[in-house]
Amino acid sequence: MKQVIGIDIGGTKINSAVIDEEGNVIDKYRIQSNAEDGRDEVLKRIRISIDRLMTSEIEGIGIGTAGFIDSEKGIVKFAGNIEGWTGLRLKEELEKNISIPVYVDNDANIAALCEKWLGAAKGYSSFVMLTMGTGLGGAIYDHKMGFWQGANFQGAELGHMILYPEGRLCTCTQHGCAEKYIAGSALSINYQELTGKEETGPEIIAKIEKDQAAKDSVKRIAHDLGLYLASIKNIFDPEGVVIGGGFIETKEHWWDEAIEQYKKICNRPEGMEITAAKFQNDAGVIGAGKLAFEKLGYK
Repeated sequence: MKQVIGIDIGGTKINSAVIDEEGNVIDKYRIQSNAEDGRDEVLKRIRISIDRLMTSEIEGIGIGTAGFIDSEKGIVKFAGNIEGWTGLRLKEELEKNISIPVYVDNDANIAALCEKWLGAAKGYSSFVMLTMGTGLGGAIYDHKMGFWQGANFQGAELGHMILYPEGRLCTCTQHGCAEKYIAGSALSINYQELTGKEETGPEIIAKIEKDQAAKDSVKRIAHDLGLYLASIKNIFDPEGVVIGGGFIETKEHWWDEAIEQYKKICNRPEGMEITAAKFQNDAGVIGAGKLAFEKLGYK
């Protein structure tokens, strides 16, 4: 059975795996990304990951990374999570040391590709993927055009749609971006605004049954997600929205209220299914593997 390596580059970890053509994870490797040490250190750790998993059966490598990605040339046009990553010819850099092809795409597209192949988006002819982690990633798929990249590889940056004009300052320099209100980091911001105290997301969730401010902080995310989903429906009108990312693990505290808010706010809420992603920790590596298979000509 054919095999490839899928790599998911995050701000804290690099997850890698050997994937077969049915989407099975054959072998795994995880290493800290040490993103704070910059481009060369991260590249070194990607090479370590490849060396750890490489066998004679591996035919290609797929990689998902944050930012605006020229997926045809494997160039990072812009990225803010790793110093020196902007402008990196990632495909070219890695192919210097290996004899098999490397393919690169945006990490949210990669997660969506996994869900389209084997997960919650299987069977949809159009869908939007939202990844609620520290930030808010997005991907837009339509069967006629594939994944929407935009003229400058900036398409589907759904975390940077303006949700509240002149609102919270985002790391992208805009004010009021959705990811400052609908993501794990937003939970801490909400709580600090209510109490003046700095708490992590897990700390806030842990005391949600006893702390009214914790409840209200989560309630604000549910309301804002419902508001945001109404715009997704009216702009893209997809068959479905798939929500993934690490924050989905807390969905028991906000999911039902977010859906209720969406139905209350949206003028025509019918016709768009909203589902949780099937894959979590393995979505990036499986999607990256699928990217490699598709680029190699295996459908």
